Amino acid sequence: MAWIALPDDEATPQLSRLTAPYRSEGRPTPSVIAVMKPSHRTMRAVLALNNAVTFGGSRLGRDTEELIATTVSALNECFY
Repeated sequence: MAWIALPDDEATPQLSRLTAPYRSEGRPTPSVIAVMKPSHRTMRAVLALNNAVTFGGSRLGRDTEELIATTVSALNECFY
């Protein structure tokens, strides 16, 4: 049970835009991201930072980078 009251993904126009990629895939907003929904400015900044740091920093391409990230997470037994 969540201890933090989180707004609905479409509670505001800003949240609706930020959570649209998850809804379009038919999945919930990941908890690690959803916890930032009370501050859409924070959520937007963290998503932009994550995207800039995690992807696009190499010539491997997004698919290969995602595969590497998934493999490393599995090897590290990450459950998120």
